[in-house]
Amino acid sequence: MGVQSLGMDKEKQYLELLKENSNRIYRICCRYMNDRESCKDAYQEVLINVWNNLARFRGDAKISTWIYRITVNTCLMFIKTIKKTNENVEVLSNIDHLTIPDTGTSEQHSEDEERLSFFNNFIQQLCLSDRTLVSLYLEELSTMEIAEVTGLSEANVRVRIHRIKEQIKKDWKEKHHGTGRF
Repeated sequence: MGVQSLGMDKEKQYLELLKENSNRIYRICCRYMNDRESCKDAYQEVLINVWNNLARFRGDAKISTWIYRITVNTCLMFIKTIKKTNENVEVLSNIDHLTIPDTGTSEQHSEDEERLSFFNNFIQQLCLSDRTLVSLYLEELSTMEIAEVTGLSEANVRVRIHRIKEQIKKDWKEKHHGTGRF
């Protein structure tokens, strides 16, 4: 359903879209930026871009997919701008939504924290295009939706996600000398 068919004025449409998507937008921004201030700045830039382009939404894809595309493109442009000023761009090492709940034994919690730290470090080492794939995969988008956002073929998305999963398993095994399951 296109935005225009929602029967709302632009401001109401925008507020409804924010209500449904703001947390996801923020999480994606956090996966690209190296500090909370940069994350907040990128988030604000995404919100401005969504507002400025809302009337251009044609309804060719789901509105959430359209918003993800704006989010990813805005983050990539934000990173280019930061790189021009010679700042280091990395993924946050402490992503809020990837914290481990305090359940179970302290030994289990410690193992979970180690896995999370390993995963965050792994993501930091990925190229931006693979980081985008992981970010959208973690948001539970289908391979078809990820393909729409990234412009890759659905088959290419599946292959690249599979390779990333295999690489993280391999790296985890090497770190733990063939023991432990990721």
